[in-house]
Amino acid sequence: MNQWSMKTKVAVTTDIVKRFERFSDETVLFVFDPFLKSNQKVREMIAYLEQKNRVITFTEIVPDPPIEKVVTGMQMALQAEPTVVIAIGGGSALDTAKGIIYFYQKVAKQSINYFVAIPTTSGTGSEVTSAAVITDTANKIKYPIFAEELIPDEAILSIDFVMTSPPSITAYSGLDVLTHALEALVAKGRTNYSSALAEKAITLVFSNLVECVKNGQNEDARIQMHEAATLAGVAFDNAGLGVCHALAHQVGALFKVPHGLANAMLLPHVVLANAKDWTAKSLYADVSRKLKLCTNGLSDEVAVIKLVDAIKRLSKDSGVPATLAEWNIEESTAIRAAEQVADNAINDFTFQSNPISFDRTKLKEIYHKIV
Repeated sequence: MNQWSMKTKVAVTTDIVKRFERFSDETVLFVFDPFLKSNQKVREMIAYLEQKNRVITFTEIVPDPPIEKVVTGMQMALQAEPTVVIAIGGGSALDTAKGIIYFYQKVAKQSINYFVAIPTTSGTGSEVTSAAVITDTANKIKYPIFAEELIPDEAILSIDFVMTSPPSITAYSGLDVLTHALEALVAKGRTNYSSALAEKAITLVFSNLVECVKNGQNEDARIQMHEAATLAGVAFDNAGLGVCHALAHQVGALFKVPHGLANAMLLPHVVLANAKDWTAKSLYADVSRKLKLCTNGLSDEVAVIKLVDAIKRLSKDSGVPATLAEWNIEESTAIRAAEQVADNAINDFTFQSNPISFDRTKLKEIYHKIV
């Protein structure tokens, strides 16, 4: 049975406080990146909310949110008993907020009435998804959590917070968007609805990412990428992801490689591997033709190769390393991790929706492409 849904209300605006007019007599847990403490707009948001609500802030956000930080936030929530959660920041801040909500509701047996997500990067799509990724730092494993209650009720897309995003963060985030879209396009749970959003997101990334990296003050390109992230997020939340994310989670946890970068390294090789499946090959080829990477007369095999070449070119033009060696991970260190990467990838939730069920040997083969 095909199923499609979109819970989140999406507002594209720079007038964020206006979206908070509905809140009165609420206990608001405000989760945000620590560097935003001095941000004028964030201060205005808190001041506005405090006029009619009780506001508690949690700013212990670190990259690849560890379970320890999530537990600290949950303990704060248990004391405050929030009715509203507002999260602002990159994927780590949004995932931390989701982790807090997830465990708070299980322990306290209470629900959050309203959850608002405000992304400051154009990448994870977490503002519209049921997914959060929490890191077990002791065992160096990332655990994706999928739960319907983690889908934000509202996503506020404002370019105010992405205009100053550094080129490297812009590139990694944007290539994460491309990975979300290309994985959703061929995932086992795909539908016409998810595919339509995925295709649009792919087009927007190819048209706007390099401009955002090289000219971050281009407002139109920034909002196009911001919307692409959300489109891809809705697409993969309905269709699923795949082997690229399953492997990237392990690479990120083991070597502290930013998530979007790990995906970018793996994506061309995963596309080629998935193209052994006839349907996936056809879907990739269709996108390649829609991007005008090849003419209609060329075979699907050639069209896929053209798409892979375009992905590699986009990464290079965005200044992104193509291998772990370029990220200063010694080859011998990376090779020793191959077994662990493959074993953990197979157990990663995202592995299940890949169009082909690869064995450990094939996973290691893909992984070795980026060593």
